[in-house]
Amino acid sequence: MSTMFSAPATAQDTTGHTWAGRMAAAFSQLWVDCMTRRLESAWINQLWSMSDRDLRDMGLSRSEITPAVKGDSTRNRAVRRGS
Repeated sequence: MSTMFSAPATAQDTTGHTWAGRMAAAFSQLWVDCMTRRLESAWINQLWSMSDRDLRDMGLSRSEITPAVKGDSTRNRAVRRGS
């Protein structure tokens, strides 16, 4: 009489990705998101510390700082300025 064991070597879902791999990817994305927010915050603070004249030289107003840093302003600025 023989006994057979059929336990999988790794815990995989139906797509073939391991649980540990999915967790590593999730933590990696969380780290990237956290660092992105910190860098955006640093750039926003730096721009807010500049004078209105310096901002104007760069083509920005204070109301455009946050969208410019986050990448949301290019299309809106072109439409508003008639470009």
